[in-house]
Amino acid sequence: MDKSICLVCAADDNFSMPLAATTRSVVAHLTGKQHLALYIIDGGISRVNKNRIIQNLKSEQVSITWLKVRKSNLKNLQTSSSITVTAYYRILIPELLPATIEKAIYIDSDVIVRNSLQELWNIEIDDNYLLAIPDMGAPYVSSPRGLINYKELGINPDCKYFNSGVLVMNLKKWRKEATSQKIFEYLDKYKKYIRWHDQDAMNAILAGQWKTIDSRWNQMPYLFKYPSWQDSPFSEEEYNKLVHHPFIIHFSSRDKPWHDNCNHPEKHLFFEYLDSTIWSNWREEQVAKKQRQQKMAVFKKVYIAFKQRIKSLLRKI
Repeated sequence: MDKSICLVCAADDNFSMPLAATTRSVVAHLTGKQHLALYIIDGGISRVNKNRIIQNLKSEQVSITWLKVRKSNLKNLQTSSSITVTAYYRILIPELLPATIEKAIYIDSDVIVRNSLQELWNIEIDDNYLLAIPDMGAPYVSSPRGLINYKELGINPDCKYFNSGVLVMNLKKWRKEATSQKIFEYLDKYKKYIRWHDQDAMNAILAGQWKTIDSRWNQMPYLFKYPSWQDSPFSEEEYNKLVHHPFIIHFSSRDKPWHDNCNHPEKHLFFEYLDSTIWSNWREEQVAKKQRQQKMAVFKKVYIAFKQRIKSLLRKI
């Protein structure tokens, strides 16, 4: 058990279905000797969906532990239509996991894993707080989508800015330095500068104190905005590997695979893993749901027209 890969995910009930696809993709790439200690931070997953996830991951290679967060401790944090308070749960991982666990991988619930996490687990973290990948839409704190107040904070403009969707966390160091507390204090003190929620705060507090790893561990949709490798910040070899052989595909934009308007070129991979779960009928259920909604819309339209016609006739009478 000591050699287990420690993986943490977080989701509310709305993300229970994507979480099933994400975790299924992780398990699909475990070898016969690997064991996964999966910790799920429960942001309000229903009992039905929780049982679905448990059944979906039933294996001797996987142990699941559910973690609860007191939402009262996360009051007044900024959220949006696409970012809920669940996004801040990753900051609490060092406090939520047993003190005997000194390292953990965290992945968002909108990723598909295409490689064994053992390789990621084996990367030396040294004395860094994190292993992470520069955000492809904001590779530096000084990028237009980086930290607004990096100058006021005295951070070097060339300091890299990481994406918080895939992390390897040095829990021992976080606990020793009370890092989670510092991040929450930043969120409270610099509210007017926060754009990217937990990600901004972590980059501000951990600037220059994390280690960059192979970008294939977090392929982001922004990559496909580059027409070619010459237009990207990557070499031709790096670009081709990242496009064609990513280790983790992160659907970090707002148009998720389960949204109708998603144009991600690897959208089909999400459904390959979703279709191997208890949610395999999800797409058919969505089609049936839309058909019901369309029928109701037509009925409502006819009913309103009929009602107006009756009113018109009554006025004439």
